[in-house]
Amino acid sequence: MLTRIAQFKGRIDCKLRLPVVPLLLLGILATHPIFYSCGDKAIGADGTVIAEFEWNGKQHITLEEMRQEISELPEYKQRQYQDKEGLETYMLLMAESRLILNLARDYKLNEDPEILKKVQDYLHELMVKRITTQEIDDKLTLSDADYMAYYEAHKEDYVRPAQVRLLCITLINKERADEVSAEIKAGKDITEAAQELSDRGELVGPGANASSPGDTDYFSRDSYPPGTEPFLDAAFSAEIGQIHDDVIEVEVQGQKYFMMFRKDEARDEYQKPFEDEDVHKSVIRKADREKREALMTEWISNLRERAEVKTYIDRIPEAEAEEPPAEADSEESPAEAEPEE
Repeated sequence: MLTRIAQFKGRIDCKLRLPVVPLLLLGILATHPIFYSCGDKAIGADGTVIAEFEWNGKQHITLEEMRQEISELPEYKQRQYQDKEGLETYMLLMAESRLILNLARDYKLNEDPEILKKVQDYLHELMVKRITTQEIDDKLTLSDADYMAYYEAHKEDYVRPAQVRLLCITLINKERADEVSAEIKAGKDITEAAQELSDRGELVGPGANASSPGDTDYFSRDSYPPGTEPFLDAAFSAEIGQIHDDVIEVEVQGQKYFMMFRKDEARDEYQKPFEDEDVHKSVIRKADREKREALMTEWISNLRERAEVKTYIDRIPEAEAEEPPAEADSEESPAEAEPEE
């Protein structure tokens, strides 16, 4: 709250044409002994007074209040107010915020309908969050056995498919691809060809790896979009070390690509174990979400049954049909229009 209030200091001064609040505070500080005598401490019924001011009566800030506010801040912000200098800074911010709040009360902003509506909305939001925490989140307890059961029921979600790794040359010019293919068939090393094409900026798609020209890294059959099936079939059926120097033509979204490759590595389908760190985290996250959704569904159903909820869908009006856009007048002259048959 303190941070939000402090952000409005300049706006209040600008819009309402009032004296600058920090200057008013400095006036208070300059005339009150509590701020210039480090050894003077007033111990009140509510704690150690570290600041006080007159505004519709005497008001004060205690050391205990300040420490409580700081303890509620995020940890990284708390670290800003650990030493004496930081505490003095926070004390000034607290005093300024209190002055701004008092000024707002003088303008009866605490009675403003718009503000009260937002307060009420926020109150409702907090209430819903709290009751949901009590009725759902606090009851969301799953054991290791529950997580293992979820994993066993969804093992297919944790399978790494069969993959291959190629040294691949992909070009968009058919004649250029045929030239490169002929060079490789004549004995040119495909790695050397990929490097030269990369240096000239000709490689695209699979294998367009500037740091390692031609290297596709591992990929599975679902790694590339529809249209690449001829390339995928050839890649997965080839033997390790085999060079496919005939040009493979594929088309993706209207763009043609011309490809040739050497198959370097392959690995079989693999069932990832429950102990795998990523798998374990995923199982916990998904099992918790599934359990929470089940608890929420049951809870809401019980509430509806308890309240005997009735709905009247027929009373909800149908959405009005959108009017079709007006047709533009034809710009064709009668002589240019096509004759009707």
